[in-house]
Amino acid sequence: MTELKTFICGLSLKQGTVIIGVVQSIAAFMFLALSAAYAGNPHELIDMSDPSIVPSFTILKSVLIFMAVGSALQCIFSILLIFGAETNRPLLLVPWLLINPLTIATYVVCTILSVFHYAGGSYVTFVLGHVVIGTSFCLTLAYEVLVVYSFYKFLKSLNF
Repeated sequence: MTELKTFICGLSLKQGTVIIGVVQSIAAFMFLALSAAYAGNPHELIDMSDPSIVPSFTILKSVLIFMAVGSALQCIFSILLIFGAETNRPLLLVPWLLINPLTIATYVVCTILSVFHYAGGSYVTFVLGHVVIGTSFCLTLAYEVLVVYSFYKFLKSLNF
């Protein structure tokens, strides 16, 4: 895997890792709060959406609970990422490095499934939107993983 020497705008890998941890912990906490709230009241999501594309209550509630648990893990691992970067402990970066490639893979699979499930012949903008947003999301997350992995390898080379 390619290793980076700096983060964007010339920031160090340590600073980039801390920034990634802060942004992801905030985002994960927001997803946790939203998915947990909607898991308790899934009918509110159905009221806001097109009822023809919404799965049954049981499936929707299961997906929301799965998202809440995943977001809680992401929040915890992002906080560990911040702490590990600040204290130069590479082992604290490992949980984040394990869960984020899984997140990317899950996102890709779910996006592909949703495009094939909900897209018909007249949903060109739906498919293109998912491809563009999905690609940019995956590339951003892949860059974040590369930054954290590079910082991890740097710390390991210093025998921390």
